[in-house]
Amino acid sequence: MTEIRSVVNYPVVTTKPSVNFKAVSAMPNHQQEVDTFIKQQEKEQKAAKRKQNLMYGLQAGAMLAIIASIYFMAKQSQGMGKKKSELKEIWSDLTKSAKVEELALPRELNDFLSKFKNSVDNPTALKERGGKPIKSVLLYGPPGTGKTTFAKAMAKEFPDSKFASLDVTSLGSEYQSVSERNLNKAVDMICKEADKNPDKRFFVFIDEIDSVMMVDNSLSAKHSNDMLNEFKKCFTEKLGKRDNIITIGATNLPINIEKGTVIGGKALDKPMLDRFSEKVLVGLPTKEQIVNSVKHHYKDSSLVSDKLKTDSNELKTIAEFLAREEHNTSFRTLDSIYDAAASSIKDEGVQVDVKDIVRTIKNKQHELNFSDKDFSKLLADLNISPAQI
Repeated sequence: MTEIRSVVNYPVVTTKPSVNFKAVSAMPNHQQEVDTFIKQQEKEQKAAKRKQNLMYGLQAGAMLAIIASIYFMAKQSQGMGKKKSELKEIWSDLTKSAKVEELALPRELNDFLSKFKNSVDNPTALKERGGKPIKSVLLYGPPGTGKTTFAKAMAKEFPDSKFASLDVTSLGSEYQSVSERNLNKAVDMICKEADKNPDKRFFVFIDEIDSVMMVDNSLSAKHSNDMLNEFKKCFTEKLGKRDNIITIGATNLPINIEKGTVIGGKALDKPMLDRFSEKVLVGLPTKEQIVNSVKHHYKDSSLVSDKLKTDSNELKTIAEFLAREEHNTSFRTLDSIYDAAASSIKDEGVQVDVKDIVRTIKNKQHELNFSDKDFSKLLADLNISPAQI
């Protein structure tokens, strides 16, 4: 039996899409918010990036500053280390220095030396007479006149004395604090040694002392004037307060002692100049000093003629020629003559003799300022023919 099913016709409903007009109308505003948000994020990211870059820059700058500081301290430490090693070498060996009697000093220097020795040896008697011992001496005069040699000879007059050479120019620095620290370190070391040995006499020789005594009125004067003030303190409060320390300064400048001025318009600090007990002129060497200098220089040289080691007539004639005022012969000039004469001899075993010295003098004609006529007379006095020169 066939089953018959009924067909039911269901109504077909056509569904129209539901549109939320309110939401649609709001969509453009939502997009603006998104765009604004994105832009804000981008802006904040850029700001954060700039901040990060700034921090990196600051960190890099700080690092560079640290590196620069370390470098500066290292350089300064090296400089101070160098100064420290240099300070160890300030003590001089007086055993190799010339004695006073070997210098053939002029009368003025001999008179001063006699007064100086009496002052140092008899300070109590001097004080009882209302005087003060000589505690400081300023030696001045042309370059190469033997100021250092004379200072060492002064010290050598006193047995077991110690001699310190203090070159204030080598203690300088472009940094003011370093210069002052170097100066104080050197002076403190000398004073410490003097305090440990109160029975010894200590001579402190300060070469080119004008470098810390010059008055500077320029715009950049602070450094040099501060150094001057620091030196005054060291001179008076440290060196000057110790009875067994004698300070000897030396300068090549032509000084007017009364006014404290230098030819050329410069001026020394007058109060500092007045602190020196004595001011002594050390001029160009005399004939007798030149003879003694030559003999002293050659005394241990085997390849040198005896005429240059003794008071020979030839040596006296040469010394008289060199000692003339117009020749401006200094001990430094003599040193150059010794060197040139020695190097002019090529053959091994040949001595330096009078002719070698005369030949060297001829080669220095312009420096020594003499005429051909003057030189011809020198040759005649020495019985040397021009052909031998």
